[in-house]
Amino acid sequence: MDLSIRVYEKDGEFVASCPELDVYTYGQNAEQARARLKHVIAFYADTAQDLGYKIDATELLSSFQKPAQARTESFLN
Repeated sequence: MDLSIRVYEKDGEFVASCPELDVYTYGQNAEQARARLKHVIAFYADTAQDLGYKIDATELLSSFQKPAQARTESFLN
């Protein structure tokens, strides 16, 4: 499974997401948000293994595609 990382800035914080797994993290900068996302993906894989799924965290994390440079997004209400 190929995973991608999307990073964007919103209200002075950086948000990193993995659309394929529908998980999000945030950080004070893009690198921190990205690092936190990798921890969440590892936890996701470990939990899936505990539930009996055959998922390798190392394999998932190695499949990350290098994200494009962080961008700023505004969300309209």
